[in-house]
Amino acid sequence: MLFYIHVPFCRARCAYCSFFSLAVGKGHAPKEYVPALVRDIGWLGSQYGANVSEAQYVVSSVFFGGGTPSLLAPDDMSNILEAINRHFPLATDAEITMEANPESLQEKTRVQAFARAGITRISMGVQSMSDADLRTLGRIHTVEQALQAAENIHAADFASFGIDLMWGLPGQSLQNWLDILRRACGLSPDHISAYGLTLEEGTRLARDLEQGKLVLPDEDTLEQMFLQGHETLEAQGFEHYEISNFARRGHRCRHNLGYWQGKDYLGVGPGAVSTWQGKRVSEPCDLKYWLTSKPQARKREIEQLDRQTVREERIMLSLRTGRGLDVTSLDLEYGGDFLKENDSCIQALLKSGLACVREELGKTFLALTPQGMLASNDIVARLF
Repeated sequence: MLFYIHVPFCRARCAYCSFFSLAVGKGHAPKEYVPALVRDIGWLGSQYGANVSEAQYVVSSVFFGGGTPSLLAPDDMSNILEAINRHFPLATDAEITMEANPESLQEKTRVQAFARAGITRISMGVQSMSDADLRTLGRIHTVEQALQAAENIHAADFASFGIDLMWGLPGQSLQNWLDILRRACGLSPDHISAYGLTLEEGTRLARDLEQGKLVLPDEDTLEQMFLQGHETLEAQGFEHYEISNFARRGHRCRHNLGYWQGKDYLGVGPGAVSTWQGKRVSEPCDLKYWLTSKPQARKREIEQLDRQTVREERIMLSLRTGRGLDVTSLDLEYGGDFLKENDSCIQALLKSGLACVREELGKTFLALTPQGMLASNDIVARLF
């Protein structure tokens, strides 16, 4: 099973961000935050019965997301991981990911302390290797700080190092993006997440675009950013294993893979989400209420996931991956004949070069090509 720990604190709020996060400036997370996380982990343990004899309760991945989890102290990370291990068996080879921003990784000794605390994988939010882009995005770090943080990460010898980038930014050209990718590869990451900019209503960036202060690249340029970005990273030895994710051999993100494969996961912290035994449970996006309420009495948003919803999510998430949809297993689990039921649509996709069907170890897979990934939302809608 998977664990997600939400740490909703940042030095400053980025211009594009719509996640639940709180700017603390030069301050720190409330001192009661980590004890509250430990409290909730204990309650989850009592609810879901940590039983070492049942494989479903063994934690294979812990993901500290945010916000900026690296604003917590290394000792905080140790305490949280110890709490998980007390209530749920933590696999000896568990992948422990911490999201981080470059400005919080400038001290080499602090970065090394995170490694000693049990963090095995760093996912650093670089976003761009251009200081102009970083200013547009409202990021508070510089390219120089990203370079220093990467040096500190390598010196601490984590098992895996990933970076996040964004493309399709205001004023960005195709050549700008490809140059940024090449510079990012110079940080020697094991994993690169390259996300196309999504404008979220109510964010500062969305308002600037609405007011004409900024201009986005046109559709043709965006298409080439995705396709040539794919080619550039594959030429650098990265496998395009999900629409927005590239990894060197052995460095796929275990947590994200579990999510795309529909595995159950437990989320802790305000704004965190759990998917467990047919239910999706969302914690309230209210720090004060979350801190002061008892987990057993807290009001949460609960969605019952019926069989059809789970099937459709399996299709949607699987088609985001390079491996594609395991049609054989889908039919066995849910009945029906997916390929036959969607024959005309699939034949059109195959003819236009947007998808491929292949046999692997006695199973049939439907996968999107890079061109198909660009239109994945429309393709999934047609299949539904």
